[in-house]
Amino acid sequence: MFKRNALKWLAAGGIAFTGLASTAHAQPATTDVVRIGTLSDYAPFEYKDANGQLKGMEIELAHAMCKHMQAKCEFVTMDFDALIPALRARKIDAVLAQMSITEERKKAVDFTDLFTLAPVQWVAKTGSGITDNPETLRGKTVGIYSGSNHETYLKKRLPTAKSGIRVKAYPSQDPIWLDMEAGRVQATLTDTTVAYDWLAKTGKAKGFELVGKPIDDVAMFGEGTGIAVRKGDPLRARFNAAIKQVLTDGTFAAENKKVFPFSIAPTAK
Repeated sequence: MFKRNALKWLAAGGIAFTGLASTAHAQPATTDVVRIGTLSDYAPFEYKDANGQLKGMEIELAHAMCKHMQAKCEFVTMDFDALIPALRARKIDAVLAQMSITEERKKAVDFTDLFTLAPVQWVAKTGSGITDNPETLRGKTVGIYSGSNHETYLKKRLPTAKSGIRVKAYPSQDPIWLDMEAGRVQATLTDTTVAYDWLAKTGKAKGFELVGKPIDDVAMFGEGTGIAVRKGDPLRARFNAAIKQVLTDGTFAAENKKVFPFSIAPTAK
């Protein structure tokens, strides 16, 4: 989840299915079906609207990419840590869920070319004294999205027994925001893109902000996000062609502009 042009702006096991949504952008019946595993609670990339419809930047881009591939998209929503197991079990054909391309994940799946950049940074109350310095988190409780590389970062880089940081894992990001507002957790480490969305809608008005510097740890967070497919699946090449298409024809830029005042396209590095 990573990086550079966006940073300039931002510096100021078990498969638990939760739903199935077929694309409203229907393709001809003769096209093949691509089952895309995704989330339903990671705004502004994936979320359910008031009518229960799956929306978000990545969902709209997926519609455009599937049209380019002449495939019919079906979205299967589930918990983040169930996505790779579901892919390997052939329950889905691809994962599009702001999944960072890391060496550890590449042992289990193949990734497309870079799709988005996603810097990682702490969010906390203004004036809390919390920064990217681990010492400022000693004795604090932090909320972390279970199965994410943010959780892996804490386990490997800041083991709680030594750091004095209390970690509470959550099945999604939304309840972390609620517990931060209620004072049950003091900080969260997340993608700055997702934090920007929450801060703009709710968090800033309640006294929260991005704190410290974005964490530049490519080994842990990768260079950015991609679409995951099974090892050796030719679907990877089809998605790569579709990614190139949306990046060059203005589709990506148009969807990006709807939610961010900065570019998260990989060409923005």
